[in-house]
Amino acid sequence: MYQKKLITLMFLLWFMVGSVAAKELQATLKLRDIRVEKTVDKGGDDVYFNITQYSNLGESKENRVPIYPAHWLSKQVSGIKDLTLWQGVLQDEESIKLVIALSDQELSPFEIDDLIGSAQLTIRNHKGKLIKHWTVPILEEKDEVEMLKKGSPQRYIFKGASSRYDVAFVVE
Repeated sequence: MYQKKLITLMFLLWFMVGSVAAKELQATLKLRDIRVEKTVDKGGDDVYFNITQYSNLGESKENRVPIYPAHWLSKQVSGIKDLTLWQGVLQDEESIKLVIALSDQELSPFEIDDLIGSAQLTIRNHKGKLIKHWTVPILEEKDEVEMLKKGSPQRYIFKGASSRYDVAFVVE
């Protein structure tokens, strides 16, 4: 009798711990690849990604890759593959919206960086299942971002500021 109660209690504890642990999900947004088709500046661009995070359960955050003042030269970006842009843990029923913007950094502090294009990813932890939804952010004009066929990787053509970049993202 004592053994049955002990086994039942251990099973209940194991089940409760398993169900609590299953409520959190880890997600990683990666830049699968990036291709330059046309640059803003004749000598090439100095590009970086700005990732803004909005959560229904927490505060907003902003991250830049690479970290300021670093940037990539457009001549070098074709060598960038599978680079982590963002990662986080989603609580059960948490929804996180990520706005991923590619910009050309201006060297003069008096000039504003050029926005080349941006993508929007909404990820949600629904009962332990990661749900992903890609869109074009409302802040973008339709002719500056083209979202290609949905899938994995998710590919966009960013064509703002008289430039053109082919960018692919994946979520793991």
